[in-house]
Amino acid sequence: MNQEPGLELEVTWQPFELHADTPEEGIPVAEYFELPEERVEKMHEDLRQRAAELGLPFRSPVHLSNTRKAHILSEFARREGRLDALHRELFKANFVEGRNLGDEDVLRDVAARAGLDPVEAIRALEQPEYAESLEQALGRSQQLEITGVPAFIVEGKYMIVGAHPYEALRDTLRQIASGDV
Repeated sequence: MNQEPGLELEVTWQPFELHADTPEEGIPVAEYFELPEERVEKMHEDLRQRAAELGLPFRSPVHLSNTRKAHILSEFARREGRLDALHRELFKANFVEGRNLGDEDVLRDVAARAGLDPVEAIRALEQPEYAESLEQALGRSQQLEITGVPAFIVEGKYMIVGAHPYEALRDTLRQIASGDV
């Protein structure tokens, strides 16, 4: 469904590990950033406001997950044609349910909710082909000089980084499409 007539978009997910140094078991967000919990809440205020404007549920994560396994699972989902569905479920698990995306039980559940075979999905975490695919994709992210999320690469030459209001993102994409950039 296209909500913006005249603006055709094709979305391709590009993996990026925002906090690749997160311990495998994860870590409390406040501890990772060495900030009081009130300050962490303030960091998420903009995201919470944007989500509310769009009618989306959002819960500030209190636990920072190591997302390496989730990224490997994403490479499996890409090959299975379920990447968009998996990403929706990963976002829901993290930003609504507050679940640890580094936990294989959580990933098994998320995979099943995304329409993937949960047994095959967890097996994929140990198959080198998916880890290699992730490494290649992360290399592309590095070449594109992606340093934050979300990051939108438009027409291979324009980068928009950050969670912008819908209207601002739409207007920028329209400017790019019309050549007025």
